[in-house]
Amino acid sequence: MRDVDERTSFTSTCPLQSLDNATEGAFIWSGIGPTGNFQHGEVNAVDIDEAAQKITSKGIELNAISAKKQKTGKFPQLQITKKNLFNASIIFGSTSNPRSTALFTRQLATLIQAGIPILQSLEVLAEDSSSEQTGIAEIAKKLGEDILAGNTLAEAASSYPQVFDPLSQQLIRAGEASATLDLTLHNIADHQERTLELKTKIKKALVHPISVLAVAAVVTTLMLTKVVPQFEQMFRSQGKTLPSMTAFVIELSANMQNYWAYALLAAFILVIGFRVVYSTQPKFTLVIHRLLLRLPLCGSLIKASCVARFSRTLATTYNAGIPIASALAFAGPVTGNLVYQHATRQIQHAVAHGESLHEAIAQTDCFPNLIIKMIAIGEQAGVLDTMLAKGAAHYETEVENTIDKILPLLEPAMMALLGLVIGGLITAMYLPVFQMGTVLGG
Repeated sequence: MRDVDERTSFTSTCPLQSLDNATEGAFIWSGIGPTGNFQHGEVNAVDIDEAAQKITSKGIELNAISAKKQKTGKFPQLQITKKNLFNASIIFGSTSNPRSTALFTRQLATLIQAGIPILQSLEVLAEDSSSEQTGIAEIAKKLGEDILAGNTLAEAASSYPQVFDPLSQQLIRAGEASATLDLTLHNIADHQERTLELKTKIKKALVHPISVLAVAAVVTTLMLTKVVPQFEQMFRSQGKTLPSMTAFVIELSANMQNYWAYALLAAFILVIGFRVVYSTQPKFTLVIHRLLLRLPLCGSLIKASCVARFSRTLATTYNAGIPIASALAFAGPVTGNLVYQHATRQIQHAVAHGESLHEAIAQTDCFPNLIIKMIAIGEQAGVLDTMLAKGAAHYETEVENTIDKILPLLEPAMMALLGLVIGGLITAMYLPVFQMGTVLGG
């Protein structure tokens, strides 16, 4: 049994309650058990020294102890001030940053793997006050408060679902139960980083066409509101009958100048209405998702992305020791597509009734034969997590290849569209001039 000085060596980084201020009553503690698993509880003792002796006599490596209903140490109650209000709202609100969460998980895993106790690891992260790491510091402070009060990391993480999604909470719980928290956190970080990387690549593929369309809209608006009216005055002074194409553009310009505010309001209402219906009406959302899957090129990209996310999530959860039937509950929402979410629920129901995973997946008609065969081999050879990870890597590569194929096709298509719109407006304006030149030349 270690003496009092050894037991309280942690006070330099996460102070225990002072021995001089000890009071009779209950003490809350947390530590590492004889088998390496995280434990916490409550013990009655005359003072903190006696409480520590009772805990360590059971073979438990004490991490933290404090009098019940007291919060001491490096993790004081976080105050919502003007200085941290913005960061707190970003982290614990609906706009949490996935990149910061992945970075926090990776750093915490590295510190724990190095043998640093979890409270000290959180303290190291909480002390980082750089502008880039402010969000991580806030997360670490909150988790440290809860763990110091006797909660496990999974219980503390469950209080912040905007930062730790249900999948991460379940994986952390499994890692604590199996004494492999460091490896589990690394797996969570890998999953978060790969998911974020996949989303980033898809967003980058959409940047160019969206930017070209935006430029086309701006140039068209400027021409219709600034250039066309000048030509209209010139044509009116001539008193000639205008070609139908020119008359149409002039009429369009007049309508835009007179009713642009109504058009802008209508567009705003349509966008907001679509978002509201899309978010609140599952049947409408399902129809949109089905249409997206049927689009040429983009449909194959979405399918590959859904399969990659599905496989990666199953690989991560199964590797953490979560039963496949429970892991499927997390795999569906991660795909981001209602068609695959419904298919995942169908798979979960079939697996719960005794069917193998690859047979259940084959019945949905949503997954390619390659991933079904890989899962079948993994089930037969007992390496399901490995085959799922390989399948996820394959389809992540397919997403990248599909993006590389789409981009060379989109760029000329967008430029052709831009040229068609701008060229059409210019042609419509100069068409009467050309006709006047022909008459004069004849």
